[in-house]
Amino acid sequence: MSFIHYLFLGHFEHDGGVVRFSKSSSDAAYRPVVRCPIDLGAIKAVLREVKGAEVDDLAFPDEWPIWLDAGYLVCDKYTRNKQLINFISRLVERTRCDIHDVSAHCDITLRDWLAATEAYAKP
Repeated sequence: MSFIHYLFLGHFEHDGGVVRFSKSSSDAAYRPVVRCPIDLGAIKAVLREVKGAEVDDLAFPDEWPIWLDAGYLVCDKYTRNKQLINFISRLVERTRCDIHDVSAHCDITLRDWLAATEAYAKP
């Protein structure tokens, strides 16, 4: 059995040093409380930069384990896809969004995420 370790990318409310989570009456899952939705224009612009082509919508390539949820992005923490790593790095730098490591229950820095991804990708 394998587990996928997720990152949440967005601007979240915090209780002290941790992201605040809540659940709605219509959904049993706890989700991060979004302080401000991630900038869709920035997502499109970075997609254009990374993909090197015109992007008309927010459709991510099928081979990228990333998706948009209610005002934030969810992605695989240990992706090996170099274009996705480049996309996430540029987006975090441009938007100054939080990187929340779901399995570790804490925010991490871009530098720490890149180090973990690089270590995971090595044979």
